Amino acid sequence: MILVNGQPGEQLPVTDRGLAYGDGLFETLAVRNGRPQHWERHMARMAEGCARLVLPMPDPAVWRAEAQTVLSFGQSGALKLILTRGTGPRGYRPPRDPSPTRIVMGLDAAATPGPETLKVRFCRTRLSRNPLLAGIKHLNRLEQVLARGEWQDECQEGIMLDTEGHVVEGTMSNLFLVREEALHTP
Repeated sequence: MILVNGQPGEQLPVTDRGLAYGDGLFETLAVRNGRPQHWERHMARMAEGCARLVLPMPDPAVWRAEAQTVLSFGQSGALKLILTRGTGPRGYRPPRDPSPTRIVMGLDAAATPGPETLKVRFCRTRLSRNPLLAGIKHLNRLEQVLARGEWQDECQEGIMLDTEGHVVEGTMSNLFLVREEALHTP
């Protein structure tokens, strides 16, 4: 099930700034037994992204109620929350009083578990270094799209570097390293 502004549906106006300019944010949460994991952390990052992009943050209670509507009891998989600035006039200038669009999607888990190990590669496409956008999940994912398009073989994930050559992330995953019993991430 998908909700758009609290209503079942799968369509947006072509004037939505998320579609036209990638003007918005998203969060993807793991779901176990019908419960989104790390809800507060994801809401905090969404709020931080809203502050940086000067977007009104919807009430987390609204997000929570819509998530409960979308998720089936006992479901495992993922929950995707998307927030766009909503519709607006043509041009890059954001509307003065935006009316954001909320999208809530429940995604079922794959029927079979993933492999214990993955075949990975380094991507040629580099991630830009922009402190304003670092650490938030903004809608413009063209760097990841271009990187993922670099291979068609059995490789399952690509490691992305920034313009300085530092490891940052996978094209569709986070990277973690355990060193001396401590968890590290780029």
